[in-house]
Amino acid sequence: MSVLQAIRENYRTFTKAERKIADTVLQNPRTVLECSISDLSQISGVKSEASIVKFYRKIGLTSFQQFKVLLAQELSQAPLEIVYEDISEGDDTKTIAQKIFKATVRAILDTLDTVDVAGLEKAADLFLKAKRILFFGFAASAAVAFDAFHKFTRLGKHCLFSNDEHIMVTLLANASKDDLVVAISHMGETKSIVALSKKAIEMGIPVVAITGNSKSSLAKLATVVLVTNTKETKIRTDAMTSRIVQLVILDTIYTLLAVKDPQAIENLKKSRLAISELKY
Repeated sequence: MSVLQAIRENYRTFTKAERKIADTVLQNPRTVLECSISDLSQISGVKSEASIVKFYRKIGLTSFQQFKVLLAQELSQAPLEIVYEDISEGDDTKTIAQKIFKATVRAILDTLDTVDVAGLEKAADLFLKAKRILFFGFAASAAVAFDAFHKFTRLGKHCLFSNDEHIMVTLLANASKDDLVVAISHMGETKSIVALSKKAIEMGIPVVAITGNSKSSLAKLATVVLVTNTKETKIRTDAMTSRIVQLVILDTIYTLLAVKDPQAIENLKKSRLAISELKY
């Protein structure tokens, strides 16, 4: 069991006091190893040791000693210690850059550790078999959806993209069971994305959901759910990091599709040649 991973996955469910404890552990895991339960409550700024007990029980542990032993084992096995650190007002440009880069790398590695490999394979098969692929997303997720629309079009897939609700509804109304909907929503609770995905399922169209919330409304109804693993800090929202992880997940499916379908490579060559004619 990964203690740090369990903390990140349950972060949204923690109380205010439990988040303080989680932040302390995530930012200073080696220091925590030297702490008693009383020490940890003090440095975390929580009022009682009972908060620590509730915290480790919420991540599935039965004692503080078990928590420390598993954490020690995890840290001893880590080839590279990259932790989430919040941005402070006194940080200079280099420090801020280091924290942002490290947080992004950490999010990618965390998602790699927890990603559903079988889900990736099933998603790749759905992409391969789909007559058309409809990419839906709003705001930051729309940028990811458009990037995917561009990538998979280059492989010769018939792709459609929109971040306009009216156009999304129109595209879906004319879709068939041979198509595929790819719904991208970090929280998985965007009403339009959930409603469109639900409609797609009712029409017999499979839905691949890419979200940061495995318990979200979107995740509950999707055919395949691929979950990003990120952490929110005071200044930097987890949606900022999740955008990069969403791109990596789609890049993985893109590569799987290229490996599975020889024609995809030929289509990519044609696309590259066509684009080269637009350059000097």
